[in-house]
Amino acid sequence: MQANTASKIEIAPDPGLWARLSARLRSRRLDRALAGGASPEAAAPLALRARRLTALSRRRVIADGLRRVIRDTCRGAPPSTVLTSPRVAQVVAASDDLSRLAETLATPGPVAARGVAQAWILLTDGTGPLYNASSTSNLRARAAGAAGYLRLED
Repeated sequence: MQANTASKIEIAPDPGLWARLSARLRSRRLDRALAGGASPEAAAPLALRARRLTALSRRRVIADGLRRVIRDTCRGAPPSTVLTSPRVAQVVAASDDLSRLAETLATPGPVAARGVAQAWILLTDGTGPLYNASSTSNLRARAAGAAGYLRLED
């Protein structure tokens, strides 16, 4: 007679109200921590933020934003008087890397939170290389780096 070898399924405890509030209110700080390589398992707010960022719907929003930047910049859309405008020459030079990043983000399947956080920051940080002429960061390198960090490590 065989012994019952059914494995136990562990269910994570509810992170609680404080962790959920912290994940929402400190999202920018958590994004930067994840982008820098912090483990999502290190704290409940990090895990919640990582789960939100890596959801396919959120990744597609980021991908659409990157595609819109490329399309509008390469098409010669007039700069916005309300929003910070992308740096045309840098976007044109990095368009292949940005397109690859967008494609990878929009593809279903598991991804690492680090790469998604880097892509989100790249798209939304007005002080970064996408928008700021004073940024010393290379847009192509940042886009390629984010795409590389999307792959889950074994």
